[in-house]
Amino acid sequence: MICPKCYAKIKPEQIKCHNCGFDLRLMAEATNKAAKKAKRSVYKDDVLYTTQTPPDVKRKKLILLSIFLGLFGAHHFYVGKIWQGLFMLFSTVIGLSLSSVILALGIIDSNNIIYQIYQFVLVFEGLAVIFWVIDMVKIFLKRYKIPVYRDEFSK
Repeated sequence: MICPKCYAKIKPEQIKCHNCGFDLRLMAEATNKAAKKAKRSVYKDDVLYTTQTPPDVKRKKLILLSIFLGLFGAHHFYVGKIWQGLFMLFSTVIGLSLSSVILALGIIDSNNIIYQIYQFVLVFEGLAVIFWVIDMVKIFLKRYKIPVYRDEFSK
């Protein structure tokens, strides 16, 4: 097991981290809903990321969102990782819209500016696909980190 605060290896039967002194019993009542609120406030540095699924995040819903809408970043929006979700959403939407414009206009000339922009955006779309596959593997292997928060974290 790994401490969510300092990432030191700890034994599963330990109650406190030997490195930073973090009480692991606090993680039992930490929620993702509170983490979403804390990330928008002054307590954003106290949000912890854990691979244990909190009670307010449904694992089946996370899996389904990552499979069917993962390329648009839906699974990131579900757990409150807004910036990662926005990257995947914008890169997918812009990539799909530019590819439909290129197909509709029949532009295959490499000297055309729209085609050059499309090639540039295609790199980001490729990154979004790679991140999508990596996220699905992490979710299936229970390695996907979900933000959690509890008031006692900031004390």
